[in-house]
Amino acid sequence: MGLYQDNFSGLSELERLAAMAHDPVRVHEIGADQWPLAMMACALMTSNDEEKQEENFSLYNLFATKTSVAARRSSMVQLCRFIAGRKGEGWKSLLPYATQEPDEALSRKAALNVATLAQPAPEEPLGGVQELVRLLVSDEFAPTTLLDALLSMSDMRVLPLLAPLQRLSEERLEELVDELEVAPNRLSCSWLLEVLVNHPALGQGVVDAFCRMAPRASAVMDLVLPIPTWGFEKATPQPLHGWTLAEYFPRMLPELSPHLSGEQLREIREAFGA
Repeated sequence: MGLYQDNFSGLSELERLAAMAHDPVRVHEIGADQWPLAMMACALMTSNDEEKQEENFSLYNLFATKTSVAARRSSMVQLCRFIAGRKGEGWKSLLPYATQEPDEALSRKAALNVATLAQPAPEEPLGGVQELVRLLVSDEFAPTTLLDALLSMSDMRVLPLLAPLQRLSEERLEELVDELEVAPNRLSCSWLLEVLVNHPALGQGVVDAFCRMAPRASAVMDLVLPIPTWGFEKATPQPLHGWTLAEYFPRMLPELSPHLSGEQLREIREAFGA
């Protein structure tokens, strides 16, 4: 830490702010207008160091108390531009924005950016998706917004990568289902059906989730997303299939019927307008 403390004049602005943020004494000297850049700097400079990433999770909590949602959104947007311009390098710097952000909408957006900006690897072509799943499995305090973001992708390539979630305790899985806030699409509906088949005891939670999601969209879409988005000149989702809610309910009925009562089926049927 001495290098950072004693040689500020020789460091770039990013390095200087990162040094201050990680200095227990000088962190409180960072002004509200400097925090968005400071958090971005800290996240980038430790994105490949898992131990220091943990420090950034704690630091983000302070960042959130010092800034507005708009300022944190601006910081994330700048960070995404930096990552996209470098073809995904440093994508893990977005993890504190996804996991620690108190504003749920911004947390979801950050998680979606993780999933769509991550550098692909031969063994992990959807590495951002897999990282979010790992967090949901390993950290009982990981926010449900991570799952919201994954299911909102509407891309069925994501579904097999969510398999580890089915091995969570029923208490944790129930929490994820109960807090789910996502529109109906083929991916989100398919994941809920897997929960129902694997954990019939969570039936009412699944019913409630279907009923919450139904008003959020008029159609159930199946898309292919351009991932990573920076690898495409025009990052436009490609629709594969689409159904009205009323058309999609009968497609789900064979999996719903064995596990739900007539009243529960009626709740979903009415929510889907079938």
